[in-house]
Amino acid sequence: MKRPRQITTENGACAGGCVVLIAALVLVIGALLWGAVSTYEGAYQMTSSAPRDLGPPPTPAEVSSFESKMALVRQGLQEKGSKEYAFSTADLNAWLWAGGVNADLVKHLRLRIEQDWLVGELSVPLTFMRDVPFLPGISRRFFDGRIAARFGVENRELTIKSLDLEGNGRRLAWLFTGRSYRETIGNGIKRGIRARLPSGDLVLDRLEGFRIERDQVYLTLRGGP
Repeated sequence: MKRPRQITTENGACAGGCVVLIAALVLVIGALLWGAVSTYEGAYQMTSSAPRDLGPPPTPAEVSSFESKMALVRQGLQEKGSKEYAFSTADLNAWLWAGGVNADLVKHLRLRIEQDWLVGELSVPLTFMRDVPFLPGISRRFFDGRIAARFGVENRELTIKSLDLEGNGRRLAWLFTGRSYRETIGNGIKRGIRARLPSGDLVLDRLEGFRIERDQVYLTLRGGP
């Protein structure tokens, strides 16, 4: 398979910091280049002929609620000691699109919580892929799938403890969910948080704990100057 083309969206070239590119397409490209089940046919079966509807973006009320929570976070970071803050799925999606920074991804990504997993629901056009002669084309298809991750904090660094990927109902081979791959994706996610999410760098710098419970993400952040 030839080298992938530059990835574009409706608004033109997609910036290198795109969260979808960092958190999802590294896995997708790996799956499609190497074969989900060691064959081109397996990779093809992980794609779909049409995009899926991921639902509406956050409402103004959800954005306002998230902004109020972040105001409390910024206030707490100026105080001594550590505090825990709870965020719902609606808060996470509002964070992702706060200020319209990631508006080019609104058709392609939604976040949700499933037990103790943070899940990214995806519908990604594969126009950046090159078709292979004499084989079914992929470039006009879509990766309709999901990435699920269990996160933790080690030495005050956000880490991925477990990672799972499926496309069109088919799970990815274990090769792409090994430790080295988790570290690569984890580093990409942290770069995306710092570059594309409001106050993302501050949250990562003060992060002491991460847990998911009762459909909420709980972040423990240390305060002080």
